[in-house]
Amino acid sequence: MSTYSSGINTADADLISCAAKSNETLRLAEKIAKVSVPVLIYGESGTGKECVARYIHRQQFGTLTAAPYIGVNCAAIPDSLLEATLFGYEKGAFTGAVQAMPGKFEQANGGTLLLDEIGDMPLSLQVKLLRVLQEQEVERLGSTRRIKLNVRVIAATHQDIPLAVKEGRFRQDLYYRLAVLPITIAPLRERPEDILPLVNHFMQKYRAFSTTPLSIPAYVNHALVSYEWPGNVRELENKVQRGMILCQGDGLTIEDLGLPATHISFNTLPRLPDATSGIRQMGKQVEQQYVLDVLKQFNGNKTLTAEKLGITPRALRYRLSSMRQAGLYR
Repeated sequence: MSTYSSGINTADADLISCAAKSNETLRLAEKIAKVSVPVLIYGESGTGKECVARYIHRQQFGTLTAAPYIGVNCAAIPDSLLEATLFGYEKGAFTGAVQAMPGKFEQANGGTLLLDEIGDMPLSLQVKLLRVLQEQEVERLGSTRRIKLNVRVIAATHQDIPLAVKEGRFRQDLYYRLAVLPITIAPLRERPEDILPLVNHFMQKYRAFSTTPLSIPAYVNHALVSYEWPGNVRELENKVQRGMILCQGDGLTIEDLGLPATHISFNTLPRLPDATSGIRQMGKQVEQQYVLDVLKQFNGNKTLTAEKLGITPRALRYRLSSMRQAGLYR
């Protein structure tokens, strides 16, 4: 298997940049790291927003350990606890506050605070966050003492924040405070040049999952590149892990990776000059054999087979009917 390298050297092994869009994103991140202003990172779920946040932190401070780097997922913490989590609290500030606790802003002082999924932050808390950003100081709940801050705030979201502003779900003044230098991370389907390098990286990362070195046949590489990857890099990593666990030979297969059978067509196979019809027939045979293998795996259960193939039971019946007419299925 070929070895791929990132277009820009980075200490973050999961941050692969071979596509032009990826390199442009990292170059912008490098420029942003030189000025201490808030950053808003846009990107679909699984595109690597936190990887870019860590990259900005390292560009500014050198390493993740040279200065604090704290991440908070605003969507994962109940609204009633998010304020205390961010700003901290004094003993007795509320029921259950049996001792004082510094908030994430204090913990990140002198470094970087990532507010992930900030689009899910309630409006009432957005007002208080704006004040902290403007004044660069925070008060714990139950206290009047102001704590001076020197924190780089990076916000990340998969939501359309300008639309949320128009719909009244996000404060306009907070948006302008955060989006001084916005970064948009392209989904994986728009940067296919990154796919195979990422596969190579994840195979190295999880090499302990396999007792022998694994290769990837050419038609599987084409299937990987042609897949839409709705879950982006996170989904890709998941499928590589799955493939390396399930693989029983010396090469990963479509089934090992859990890719839908619709990607085993002649369009995913290498094209040879003046051999289109032969490749078309070859791709059709591979697809038909895969359908039969999955059907056998589920002991003829068409519902489970259709689910595994990523098609409807009706589409499976139509496909089997065509194969039966061709004498390939009884």
